[in-house]
Amino acid sequence: MKRCWAHSFILPLMVITVLLGMMTALGSCKKVPKDGNYCAKVTYQKENSKKTGNFTLIVEVKNNQLVDISFPEGYYDISAIKPVDIPADGKFTAVSASGYVYKLQMIGPAEKCQKAVNMVQCKGTTSSGKRCQRYTDNKSGYCWQHKK
Repeated sequence: MKRCWAHSFILPLMVITVLLGMMTALGSCKKVPKDGNYCAKVTYQKENSKKTGNFTLIVEVKNNQLVDISFPEGYYDISAIKPVDIPADGKFTAVSASGYVYKLQMIGPAEKCQKAVNMVQCKGTTSSGKRCQRYTDNKSGYCWQHKK
């Protein structure tokens, strides 16, 4: 039986196409931070205000989104942060429900901030009985929400 020259190219071409598709799909996977606490440079500003504040703080990430910012000795804004995905470069802007705009740059694990600003994980427990994930520099060891 005589084989058509086109058939000898179809199978290798199909294999190459599938491999290129797989490589493209794998190469486009974005690396996201694991759930937990991280150190970040934070610049915040109230909407329509020129006043800004700059801190190096511990932030909590869950499902690749900013969940909480641990301000030292209390808090500035306790409203919820509107969901925003954290890009691979770690630079992003988040806005709280009360109108604060946060520009963040993730800089590494939480330990980097703990040493820099003498912060510890809150001793408090949540309503579900788990340890609070916020960090504080309060001498009592409790964050603003659990401070007695």
